[in-house]
Amino acid sequence: MKKATVILHGDCDGVIAAGLYIRRFLRDFYPGQIVLRHSHPWRLGIDLRKTLPSSDVEMVVLVDLALNEEIADLLLSYAKKGISIIIVDHHQSSEKAIPRLKSVENIKALWSIVQSTPQVLAQTILKNLNNYEMLLVNIANVCEGGNVEDEMVRSVADKVKLVLAVESTNAELIYKTVDCIVKGEEFWNTQIYNDIFWKAKWLLNLLLKKIESKSESLCGWNIASFTLPESLIFAGLFGIASSEYMKKYKRSIVLIREEEDKIVVTIRSTKKKALDICQAIVKNVDEKARSTFGGHREAASLTIKKVYSLEEVEKIVENVIKNSECVDQ
Repeated sequence: MKKATVILHGDCDGVIAAGLYIRRFLRDFYPGQIVLRHSHPWRLGIDLRKTLPSSDVEMVVLVDLALNEEIADLLLSYAKKGISIIIVDHHQSSEKAIPRLKSVENIKALWSIVQSTPQVLAQTILKNLNNYEMLLVNIANVCEGGNVEDEMVRSVADKVKLVLAVESTNAELIYKTVDCIVKGEEFWNTQIYNDIFWKAKWLLNLLLKKIESKSESLCGWNIASFTLPESLIFAGLFGIASSEYMKKYKRSIVLIREEEDKIVVTIRSTKKKALDICQAIVKNVDEKARSTFGGHREAASLTIKKVYSLEEVEKIVENVIKNSECVDQ
């Protein structure tokens, strides 16, 4: 029996977009003929190679996963084998890869630089949204930095974003959330979401205090670094913390953290220079250490293979900031 594989970014807007897509377009496959996989842009190539060689997969749907030229090559190779590929994404860094993919007959790319991936669906193929579906789109928009007047939407978005961030490796929670969306349930009111939310809120406040104490100012930017043990404590929260820090202090911020096999650089820019700084850092990293980068002008990140030490990456980032931002000042 043929199956559809849905590979989704396990954050707020990725999970919501995946749930909405399955709810509207893959109900005949769900649940028995759908394989769910949560991924991240930096490991998408690994997950694709694990999943797609299976002979019973006839369709793969990529949701909220920033694409690059390497991933585009991989998708094109699978498309030639007859696998149907659907891409739903809103990352600006995917822009270069999208035209190549759109030109292939059995690849459908739904891509636009809008607030969230569910917003891409709402503006393209999701028609006549009911109240529940529209609520989810609004929640995803707020998760991705949008604003709404409805306090309930803001409160739910805050909870969903934090819970999925702090439990970013919890496949059971991620897939259960997708399942609730397919069924039209208010997953954010479950006991597990309430319990995890308060833990996540406490950790986020602690991380913000750590950033405040660690950050050093350089040419209008703040830079803070975190060792491997610190990264393990706050895993999943660095993206949210960097956005919260930028909002609070009105300053661009770079967070550099050490992980077991890589170093991750998270960037938030008040002047929409996050992707530019990302690209500049990549150009200053030796080719053998380069991994992936992506995101948007306001928020971006990159991973660097652990060829460099944390201190060496700090120096690279500082030099990039000096050469690009100090000159401007």
